[in-house]
Amino acid sequence: MNREQILSILYDLSLAIGSEIHLDALLKRTLQRLLFHTSFPAGVVLVDQESSEFGMAATLAAAVGDHVLAERCGSRFNLPDGLLGGKVEMLADAALLDVLSLDQRYGHCLRLPVDARTSILLLSPEAFVSVLPLTQIFQPVLANLARAITLCRNNERLTVALAADRDDARAELAVALAQSERERAFLDSLYEAIPDLVWVKDTDGVYLSCNPTFSRLYNARAHEIVGRRDVDFVSQELADFFREKDRAAASAGVPTINEEWLTFADNGYRGLFETIKTPMRGDDGQLIGILGISREITERRRIEEALRSSEAELARHHQQLESQVAERTRDLAAANARLEQTQFAMDRVGIGIHWVDCATGHLLYVNQAAADMLGYSRAEMQTLNVADIDPAFPATNFAEVTAQMQQSMSSFDTENRHRDGRLIPVNITLHYRAATAAEPACFISFVRDISELKKAEQHLLLAKEAAEAATRAKSVFLANMSHEIRTPMNAILGTVHLMRRAGLSEEQTGQMGRIENASQHLLSVIDDILDLSKIEAGKLELEEVALDPNGIMHEVAQMLAERARSSGLSVRVEGDVLPAGLLGDATRLKQALINYANNAIKFTERGSVCLRGRVLEDSPQGVLLRFEVEDSGIGIAPAALGRLFNPFAQADASTTRKYGGTGLGLAITKHIAELMGGQAGAVSTPGRGSVFWITARLKRQAVAAAVPESIREGDAEAVLLGEFAGSHILLVEDDPINREVAIMLLEDVGLVIDIAEDGIAAIEQLERHAYDLILMDMQMPRLDGLGATARIRQMACGQSVPILAMTANVFAEDKENCLAAGMNDFVSKPVDPAVLYQTLLYWLQSARQAVGKG
Repeated sequence: MNREQILSILYDLSLAIGSEIHLDALLKRTLQRLLFHTSFPAGVVLVDQESSEFGMAATLAAAVGDHVLAERCGSRFNLPDGLLGGKVEMLADAALLDVLSLDQRYGHCLRLPVDARTSILLLSPEAFVSVLPLTQIFQPVLANLARAITLCRNNERLTVALAADRDDARAELAVALAQSERERAFLDSLYEAIPDLVWVKDTDGVYLSCNPTFSRLYNARAHEIVGRRDVDFVSQELADFFREKDRAAASAGVPTINEEWLTFADNGYRGLFETIKTPMRGDDGQLIGILGISREITERRRIEEALRSSEAELARHHQQLESQVAERTRDLAAANARLEQTQFAMDRVGIGIHWVDCATGHLLYVNQAAADMLGYSRAEMQTLNVADIDPAFPATNFAEVTAQMQQSMSSFDTENRHRDGRLIPVNITLHYRAATAAEPACFISFVRDISELKKAEQHLLLAKEAAEAATRAKSVFLANMSHEIRTPMNAILGTVHLMRRAGLSEEQTGQMGRIENASQHLLSVIDDILDLSKIEAGKLELEEVALDPNGIMHEVAQMLAERARSSGLSVRVEGDVLPAGLLGDATRLKQALINYANNAIKFTERGSVCLRGRVLEDSPQGVLLRFEVEDSGIGIAPAALGRLFNPFAQADASTTRKYGGTGLGLAITKHIAELMGGQAGAVSTPGRGSVFWITARLKRQAVAAAVPESIREGDAEAVLLGEFAGSHILLVEDDPINREVAIMLLEDVGLVIDIAEDGIAAIEQLERHAYDLILMDMQMPRLDGLGATARIRQMACGQSVPILAMTANVFAEDKENCLAAGMNDFVSKPVDPAVLYQTLLYWLQSARQAVGKG
C-alpha cells in the first residue's frame, strides 16, 4: 500500500465526514466508508459511553453488515472491560465480542475510539489481515470525526431550538388565523342571516357581493351576480332607475332612502321595498362603492293605509283582542277545572301521589288517595318520612340510597306500612324533578295498591303448578302406555322374526309380513305420539354425534327400496357429494327423511322418488345443508299446502280419504328442522308431484369419530357367531314371551344364556357365575333394573361387566336414568335384531379389548 492510496482513503473519509450535518447519517456513512476501505464484514458505532455498576455501558447508534445488530439500534448494551479503550487497537478476543455476537460469532475487532463518548468497532468472525496499517492511518480521521460529531450535536440542538421557535410562531399565527376565520365566519353568517336584501356595488355599478335574499331577486346565485350589472338581469329602464339612485346616494354623501316595487325572479313575487343606499369610502376618504339594503314594507304600508282609512277598523281589532283575551281566560279556567277533575279522578281510582324531599326523604305533599291508602290524614302524612311508611328504605342516608333513582324514571314494587301496622303491596312509579330557584329537588311518585294484582298472581301461580302437574301426569301416562304397548309388541315382532328364520311357506310369509307391517305401523304411531308429547313439553332434545349425510340418504333409500319396488316405484339418491366429518343427531335427521320418503311412496302410484342434498352455506365452523325428497305423485292443492306442517293436519281429512296417517309426521319433521337451526317446507303442483325439503345446520367435528372396524365392515350376526359363540350372557326379563323371544335371538348367534326373572335373581346368579354381558329389563317385580344395576356395580364381580338395558321405556329420561345407574347402553323394545346384534358385538368386543389391555 503506497502513500497515495492511504491519502486517497483519508481524503474519501474526510469527504464523507464533511458531507453530513445530521449525526445519525454522519455515523452511518463514516462506518460504511470504513468498512469499504478496510474490507471488514461488519461494524458498529457505540455512543454515550459511561461506567455503570455492571461495567461499561453504551448505546448502539449504528450497525452495518449485521441485520440483527441493525435492528437493535438505539438499545443499551453492557460491555465487558477491555472492549472500549482510548487508543486504536486490534482485538482478538471472542469473549470480549460475545455481547455483539447476536447472529454472527465475532472473534476479531478493530477498535477506533473517536472521543470519550464514542467508539467505532469493525467486526470480523475470523482473523483479519490487511495491507493497511489499520492501527495507524485512521487517527487523523478520528480527530476530524470527533469534531464533526460535536458540530452535528450542536447543529441538532440549534435545529431543535429553531423548530421550537418556529412551532411557537406557527401556533401564534394559527391562533390569529383562527380568530380571523371565526370573525369572518361570524360576519358571513350575519350577512346571510339578514332577512333584508343586502348588496354592495362598486362606483361603476358592478356588484361586489350580495346576500342569499338578494339572490332570489335575480334568481341567480351570488357568484353569478358578482362582477355583473343590473342591466344583465332586468330591463334597461329599471337598470337606469337603480343606477340613478346609486348616483344620488354617491352625490349626497349620506344614506338616501327611496321606495320601489321589486319583482322576484325566482317565484314572481312582487312587493314594495324601502331601500337605503349608503356611500362607502376607504381610509383615504375616496368613494369605493354603494351599500344597499332593502326591506319589504308591503304589509306595513297596507297596515298603515288601513289604519289611516278607518279608525273603526282599529276599534274592531281592539274589541276582537279583548274578546280573545276573555276567551283565553275562559280556556285557562277550564284547564284549571280539568286539572282539578284529574286530581279528583286520581283520588277516586286510588292512585296516590307523594312529593318527597330528595335529601331527607320527608313527605312534602300527598293527595287524599295516598292518605286514605295508609289510613292517615293528609296533614299527618306530611309529618312522616319515606322510612316511616316503607320498610325497604333506611331512616338515614336517604339521599345516598336513592341517588341512582335520580338518573331516570323508575318503577318498582314494594310494601307500604298501614297505620294499623299491616303491609300493603304497592307499585311505585318514580319521577325525579330537579331543583329550581324556588324549590328543592324532589321525587314525585305515583303509588298504586296492587293487593288484588298480587292475589291474581298467586292464583295464576297455583294454576300454573296445576297445569305442570297435569303435564307430568300426562308424561307418566304416555310412558306407561308406551311400555305396556311395546312389551307385547316386542313379543309379536320377535316371534315373527324367529318364525321367518325357521322357514315359512309363501302364504305364511305373506301373513307374517302383514303382521309385521301392522305392528311397525302401530309402533310408528306410538313413536309419533311420544315425540309430539316431548315437543309440547319442550323436552325433545338432539344428540350431537358424528354423522355422514351421504350415508344417511343412502341408508334411507335402502330401507325403503323394497316397499317402493312393491309399489312399482324406484328410489334414487342424487345431488352434491355432501361433506363428511359433521356433528348432529343422525337418528332425528334420518327420521325426518323417512317421514318425507314414506309420504312420497304413499302418495305416488307410478314414477320415482328422489332423495337429494346440497350445501347452502359452508364455513370452517359448520355447514347448512338442504335435503329434498321429490316424488311424481298426486301433488297437493295450494290451499292445503300451508297447513300440512301443523299437528294432526292432512291434505285430505275427510272420512272417504284414500290414504291413511295420523298427520303428526310433518309437524315432528318441522320441529326437528328448527332444533337443527333450519326450516322445513314443501312445494307442489297437483297432478305432477311434490318436493318436501328440510335444512339443517351441522357443526364440523375436530377429529373424525372412530367406528369399530368389525361393525363397519362385516355383518354383526356373522361376527358374533364366528368370534363370540359360547359367550356367557345373563338375561334378566320377567315377561315369559319376551324372555323366550330374547333367548331364541341370542341362541341363534351361539351365545350361552342364563335366566333371571327379576333383579334379586340376577344378583344371586352373578354371585354364582361370571358373565360376559348382562341384558337387563327395567320394570320387574321385587327389584327393578335400575336398582339391580346399582347393586351389581357395588359387587367386586360386577364392576366391569357390560350391562345393557333392554326395555320398553323409551323416553330420553329413561335412557339417562339407565346410564346414571351404571348401565353401558340402551336397546329399546320392540327389539330390532340387527340393532341388538350390533350392540352386543360392540360391547363384547370392548370387554375383550379391556381384558387384553389389562
